[in-house]
Amino acid sequence: MGEEMLSIREGLHFDVSRAANEIEQFIRSEVNRLGKRGVVLGLSGGLDSSTCAILCVRALGRSRVLTLLLPERDTNMQNMADARLVAQMLDLQPIHIDISPLLATIGVYNLVSGEQAGNRPMIESGIRWINHLSSAPSAFSEGMAMLYNIKANLWLRLVRRLLWRPLGRIHAFAITKVRQRMVTLYFHAMLNNCLVVGTTDRSEWSVGFYDPYGDGASDVQLLRHLYKTQIRELAKHLGVPEKILNKPSSGDLAAGLPNESAIGLTYEQLDSILWGLDHSLTEKEIVVQTRVAPAAIAAVQKAMSIARLRERLPSMLPLLP
Repeated sequence: MGEEMLSIREGLHFDVSRAANEIEQFIRSEVNRLGKRGVVLGLSGGLDSSTCAILCVRALGRSRVLTLLLPERDTNMQNMADARLVAQMLDLQPIHIDISPLLATIGVYNLVSGEQAGNRPMIESGIRWINHLSSAPSAFSEGMAMLYNIKANLWLRLVRRLLWRPLGRIHAFAITKVRQRMVTLYFHAMLNNCLVVGTTDRSEWSVGFYDPYGDGASDVQLLRHLYKTQIRELAKHLGVPEKILNKPSSGDLAAGLPNESAIGLTYEQLDSILWGLDHSLTEKEIVVQTRVAPAAIAAVQKAMSIARLRERLPSMLPLLP
């Protein structure tokens, strides 16, 4: 008789109370070990940052947790309202900084107009166009393959040659926003002798759905060991408001586009695929348990490969003897 197949559903189940306690102990330990006064984090009104804020306050007390609201021209103001709701719930007084002037000075808003950035149907149509032309389920994984030349097929080489100018503008438009947020967080962290808290989760880290010099740049990562669906359970345990628990996760860079639209999978599907791959399940075993197409698993594997490549940057020559 063969071995019983590992259950993805059971594997993703975890002890939320224990997880919260471990993260809180980790926060206290790192702050003390590095001789810092406290922590700084950006409140976006989303699931991950709200969860991190609660954990930090539980670990350190509100007087040692500095939060920032960093809206810009294309921010969904409902997200800022949700961020203020979390701050009020925790009795925090966040610093509000509109980073639009900085982005305008750099030239970010010259790349994409406010009307275009707010046109969600147009953006979603562009994603469907990429998926159709590439015959791939994930516009994100195809885009990253183009950027980093991973096994570039004829389609990717043509796109890079013919469409780099518009696609490069969109990439610069989005990534510069993320990096400016992090520059602002580090500025205030240095002023206040604090650690910058990273909020990237395991799902997004695994497939590279973050920027290493933006939301991936931090002093402590609180959620990188947990998949997004696990964080949703943890957030519910911690008392994150229902409206934040249930809304789609978004980088809030343009038109409130949900991350799932670019990834091409729901987080439930992505987490199941990732757990299966992390535990050496075969493609067939993952398909049986998740009902996803093999092409979706291939897209996740491609994104994971590129993510590991990006982690090895910058490239360098061997050290001289």
